[in-house]
Amino acid sequence: MYSNNQFYGKPSHLISNIKIIIITSLLSFTNVTHAIVPINDQITATPGFSGDAGFSLEGQTGNKDEQEFSQNTILRYSQDDNLYVFLGDYSYSETNEVLDEEELFLHARWVKLNFWRDTVDSELFVQHQSDDFADIRSRNLLGANVRFRFQQEMADSQSLAILGAGLFYEDEKSEETTLSRDTIRANLYGRYTYEYNGEFPYSASIATYIQPAVDDIKDLRGLLIAGVDFPIRPAISIGFEIEVKHNSQPFVDVEKTDIDYGVTINYSF
Repeated sequence: MYSNNQFYGKPSHLISNIKIIIITSLLSFTNVTHAIVPINDQITATPGFSGDAGFSLEGQTGNKDEQEFSQNTILRYSQDDNLYVFLGDYSYSETNEVLDEEELFLHARWVKLNFWRDTVDSELFVQHQSDDFADIRSRNLLGANVRFRFQQEMADSQSLAILGAGLFYEDEKSEETTLSRDTIRANLYGRYTYEYNGEFPYSASIATYIQPAVDDIKDLRGLLIAGVDFPIRPAISIGFEIEVKHNSQPFVDVEKTDIDYGVTINYSF
């Protein structure tokens, strides 16, 4: 008869076995195409350059020919109280040589830490987005925010909560029609990141954005992104992510809410 220790090995082996179970469970979701905006979830900015890159590649042949590709990138540069962040995401999918998804998201941001006072920052950002199947040929943003940081450090974990508010200019063009519009929107958002660095480390984050038009609050955009990452090597992690996007007034009769979810292998540098 095997004892528990004989069956599982040493405690460290038990942790490895748990990681394998979690990773195997997460990978069962990878047959879903996803294009999820990456979250800049670094709690303490690393001086100089740093970043993360994630990808997902899938395919199928036979009765159905299918190719899916998704890639996302975060680049950061930190110097003194200046933080520069670039976020990029691209997703492509086709089935039987018919395109069924193509999305692009690009975002650049300058954060001036402690601009107003300690833990109160200013932000300037630009953004470009396209999504053929949501009838968005292009959506371009230019805006500014003020944000409040709440950071907590404990023996084996740390967390960061951010609350932000601002305005941005939006220029949007339809893919299927000649319609276009420009809007001034409020930008209200919150983000929370938690890192556990104990025997079974992981990080989790959630961010939500509410963006009503200033002249018609019923013209509302919303975004929620959540994810959890498990390190499997010093610079490599696997994560499960979900994204919910809402547009109350699309150009044409498309779904107002989209939900994407999936698994990504991430490399940090």
